[in-house]
Amino acid sequence: MINGVSISPRRVTEDIRGSVLHMLKRTDDVFTDFGEIYFSKINVGKEKAWRRHRLAVSQLVVPIGSVRFILFDDRDSSSTRNECIDVVIGESNHQLLTVPPMVWYAFSNVGADTALVGNCSSLPHDPDESDRRDFSDSRMPRLIED
Repeated sequence: MINGVSISPRRVTEDIRGSVLHMLKRTDDVFTDFGEIYFSKINVGKEKAWRRHRLAVSQLVVPIGSVRFILFDDRDSSSTRNECIDVVIGESNHQLLTVPPMVWYAFSNVGADTALVGNCSSLPHDPDESDRRDFSDSRMPRLIED
C-alpha cells in the first residue's frame, strides 16, 4: 500500500425505499479537513488522466457505478516511492479511498453505466494547487488494461 493512502469500508443502510451510502464523518480516523465536496460523472469506458494535489487530501467514493483507480507514488522522500496500486470501488464495493497530497491518481469507468465519483477535498478547489499529466507521459507508469 502506498504510504498515506487508505481504503476504508463504508456503511450502506438499505430498506425498501432505497439506500443511504455513508461517505465521511469528521470523527473518522481518515478525516483531515473540509474544503469542499464535489461530484464528477464519468461515462462508460472513459478515463480521466493523471492528477495530483500538492496540498489537498482527496477523499473519494463511488456511490453510483464502478470505477477503477490507479495510484502512483513518485514522492522523493516516500518509503513507497515508485509503487503503483490499482483498486476498484463502487456500488457493490462501497469504500472510501483517501489519497494524500503529492500522490498521482487516474481513474476509469469500468461499469455498465455512467459512474459518479464524490470527492471531499480538504481544501477548496484551486487550479494552481494541482498538477495533471496525460496517460502518454513517459514519467508515469504504463497502465495495463484487464
